[in-house]
Amino acid sequence: MAKGLIMDETRRSFIKKSAILCAAASLPVGFPAAPSAAAKAFAARDPKRVLILYYSQTGMTRRYARLIGCLLSERGLSVDFADMRAFGKRQPLDYDLLFVGSPVFYYDIPSNVVEGLAALPPLSGIPTAAFVSFGGPEGNQHNALCHALSLLEKAGGVAAGMAAFRSIPGYPTPNWDSANQRSGEHLPNEETYQQARVFADQVIDNVRQGKPIRYGSEIALREMLRMLPLVWLNKKAMGRHTVDGNACILCRTCVKVCPAAAIDPEKRRVDRDKCIACFGCLNNCPANAVVIEYTGKRLYGFPEYLKRRQITIVEPPEFQTCRFTDRLSATDSPGGV
Repeated sequence: MAKGLIMDETRRSFIKKSAILCAAASLPVGFPAAPSAAAKAFAARDPKRVLILYYSQTGMTRRYARLIGCLLSERGLSVDFADMRAFGKRQPLDYDLLFVGSPVFYYDIPSNVVEGLAALPPLSGIPTAAFVSFGGPEGNQHNALCHALSLLEKAGGVAAGMAAFRSIPGYPTPNWDSANQRSGEHLPNEETYQQARVFADQVIDNVRQGKPIRYGSEIALREMLRMLPLVWLNKKAMGRHTVDGNACILCRTCVKVCPAAAIDPEKRRVDRDKCIACFGCLNNCPANAVVIEYTGKRLYGFPEYLKRRQITIVEPPEFQTCRFTDRLSATDSPGGV
């Protein structure tokens, strides 16, 4: 009994200290970025075949990935497009340009993206570009991009570009009503999509001109949050995480989007040890059958939030005409799906 009380007190103390660090990290304090080492040369300067790998939790990163794919297709490049979760190792990668897209979770790229990039085969000088979607101005998105590029560089890639696109936040709260949430409800918009267009063109120009980019992480207080066990803290705050058998329609969407293979709708259970607290199951369930209680309140997912707030996400005009074949899954997909 005494041991349990000590553990509870330790946990409360740790969470309190974490909250203090979080508050400090929200202050606009930072230091100049440290530049990366001298960039290497691209293996090729006339890209023909492009691979776009992405991980998307609420569809935002996927939307930017498809827009970039449409733009490159219109410029005559051959584009392959793949969800990182379904992309297996290929020896070697038969491409001369690689884009990688990810959301920012817990002030960094998610652990499954880190693992996916670490498992890439040798890139051997292939030009690489990274982009992220993020839901708020203090998301540490610059350092998340640097982390992705450093992993690609470790695999042998050469950095050709990086960009961050702000979107409507997809992190569920009991009422989805924070000031940050409301300030991003109009995103993405035409300005955001124009940023993606400029980014795609800049990457191509950099490669053709043989100009790798230099990048370096910012030394900012919010970077300290990456050292905290934020996933663990969130999971401790979840009183329940399961599947409602009465509501579940067994579409297995949750299984497809879970990056940790942690959910089993047939057995109505979630493996809490495997779960990385990304909320992908909740945010993609079309039947609102995933049950997550957070600090005693049941959360509802992104589709339900859009419905309740009567929000329609504006698609880029390219999606009306752009179609390109996803060669990795042999399906012909419209740009807006």
